Amino acid sequence: MPEIEGRVRQWLLKRTRTSSTGKVLTKGIMAKLRKEVLDDPVALRRALLLLREDRHIDFTSDDRGEPVGSYITVVQPVEDIPAHVRHWSAVIEAAGLDPNDAAALIPLGDSISDFPEIDMAHLLRGLLELRQDQGKLAGRPAYLTSAEYLLGSSKLLTNLFPKRALKAFGISVDQFPTHPLYVVVAGPRDPATVVLVENPAAFEMAVATEAIKHCAFVATFGFGLSKAQEDYGNQLVSMVDERFNTSITLTREGSACPLAKDLLRHPNITFWGDLDPAGVEIYLRLKKSIPGLGLSALYQPMIEALRDPGSCHPYRKAVGKDGQRERPVKCPETEICAKRLLDLCKARGVDQEMVQPEEIDALAQYQLPTTP
Repeated sequence: MPEIEGRVRQWLLKRTRTSSTGKVLTKGIMAKLRKEVLDDPVALRRALLLLREDRHIDFTSDDRGEPVGSYITVVQPVEDIPAHVRHWSAVIEAAGLDPNDAAALIPLGDSISDFPEIDMAHLLRGLLELRQDQGKLAGRPAYLTSAEYLLGSSKLLTNLFPKRALKAFGISVDQFPTHPLYVVVAGPRDPATVVLVENPAAFEMAVATEAIKHCAFVATFGFGLSKAQEDYGNQLVSMVDERFNTSITLTREGSACPLAKDLLRHPNITFWGDLDPAGVEIYLRLKKSIPGLGLSALYQPMIEALRDPGSCHPYRKAVGKDGQRERPVKCPETEICAKRLLDLCKARGVDQEMVQPEEIDALAQYQLPTTP
């Protein structure tokens, strides 16, 4: 096929990739072809006539060979379009979707290649309903959301790919966690202080100390969670934003500690995380949901560790902190303690697991002083 004809045909095929009928509106098509393919109306008319002669397209033309009538019908190369794509395209077209929505959904066809067309239609209706309702579902587990909206299947939402197609359609899959959200608590029935702990390992260390007699410790975990330490803090922020209402509280054996959502009403809540920009940022994000949140006095031995190069680490890949040195953290001027920590940990950081059990015993129930 000559070059110009090939370019015109590819342009037409691209314009009809979301249409099972293969029709393109004739109105304005010559102007679009001249702008996007070739600014030569004579050559374009010749190419269109040759494509019609070869039965790649069908249209009514005037005496000059220029298209007239309502549509140009583009004959799709059947060998290039799998049956499931044709069926999915037909379902989308029958729904009368906005062209942008239709284009966004077409790539999902590969993940439902073995679906009957009727189930494709049911799936599309579910996706439309989910997009409409998602604002009130944020934080709900993906398997529950999927089972309610998508053909009663708990796995379908996470198995639809590519995810960018759902995002382009307007569904934010990331707001539906793929694993149960567990928050674990430990402490007395009436704690003096509630300490939100960034990392589960530090939580375990604190639970083994005498501080458990007067402090309640709260941390998050869950199967499927990334092992990157920062992800634990991010999950904690997300769950606090939801006031732990979508979370499952697990209480340590032998503990009389209240539920996590009840602990959020405590008048004395502190945060203890890594002494690095990401850790301070997590504190600032948590404070948006807990205005009275303070920084735990457990940061004090970590501050002291920064004075000894052998007790603190550079922000490098091997310690899982590459990129922290350049991390921008917006800190309000009123956050005096947080600003001080950010200044101290600009070049090097300290992980919270370095705090010793006897220091946890002595400091866990107190807030970090505003001044050194």
